[in-house]
Amino acid sequence: MELLLDVQNLSVRYRPPGGGDVFALRGANLQIARGQIVGVLGESGSGKSTLAASVLTLLPANGVIDAGAVVLQGTNLLELERDELERVRGSKVSLIFQEPGEALHPMIRVGEQIEEVLRAHGGESKEARRGAVRELLDLIFGGEAERIYFSYPHQLSGGQRQRIAIAQAIVCKPKLLIADEPTASLDSVTRREIVELLKKLQRERELAILFITHSAELLEGFADRIVVMYAGQIVEDGDAKKVLKAPRHPYTEALLKCRPTLGLGKTVREDQRIPVIAGEAPDLSARSKGCAFEPRCADRMKICCERTPELFEIENGGKVRCFKFGG
Repeated sequence: MELLLDVQNLSVRYRPPGGGDVFALRGANLQIARGQIVGVLGESGSGKSTLAASVLTLLPANGVIDAGAVVLQGTNLLELERDELERVRGSKVSLIFQEPGEALHPMIRVGEQIEEVLRAHGGESKEARRGAVRELLDLIFGGEAERIYFSYPHQLSGGQRQRIAIAQAIVCKPKLLIADEPTASLDSVTRREIVELLKKLQRERELAILFITHSAELLEGFADRIVVMYAGQIVEDGDAKKVLKAPRHPYTEALLKCRPTLGLGKTVREDQRIPVIAGEAPDLSARSKGCAFEPRCADRMKICCERTPELFEIENGGKVRCFKFGG
């Protein structure tokens, strides 16, 4: 498969006012092929959103990239000037935010807002832009496209607003779409509908997707590969079906056990509790020499608190950051 995105040894920290540095991302390596869907799974604070923001160089003012490269189709985005980046964003790589309301102006019809993305990248007449937007809305909304085009954001449901955000992100036909928790504020039915829409767009446009989530169930039947993050590091990387069915890293195994069984065909007792991972998430302002998951790990060994494990290659092209598989 043709390589589209290559994130190389990326490290990011934040410098909060009055506090110590927070090492949010440590030596991340990630590859995405053309048309591939890669899910990034982990708890809040694991570094998922920092990874997404770094690809687009949209870190907040106190974010610092200490090392690494983000290579998109042979170009290191971290070396581009601001005007060059603005041309890349939207046309080659786009982002869907968690809350679509943040990306939509309340006083402008949504069709015009999608057109504005095309206008910002230039090269088309107003008539051509309007035609392209209506064609896209037909693809996403079907028979409702005309009504949706002339609607204001407040006249649409949360799921419809999220579809508009998707339309804004793909109207310039980028090759890579980054979806940062795009279903977090939606109900379970609408979540599945959004995931099915993204899968449809991936098939029809050969669109690569980096899908950030803390819900493993959304990745079933959707992602080609899953990358699991913990404490700013990638701890497991492998085929989606294999990771979900037979996780290898102790954190991935513990995380998947925390999924609720309701709706999966199993009987749930009233007094049954969803499992939780024992212990506390690590302090990212402190850089320990051992494995970050060691204090919470049921399989910990003496070496785990002495050295930081690397990503060891396992069968079927997978990778696991655990001394059980090398060292």
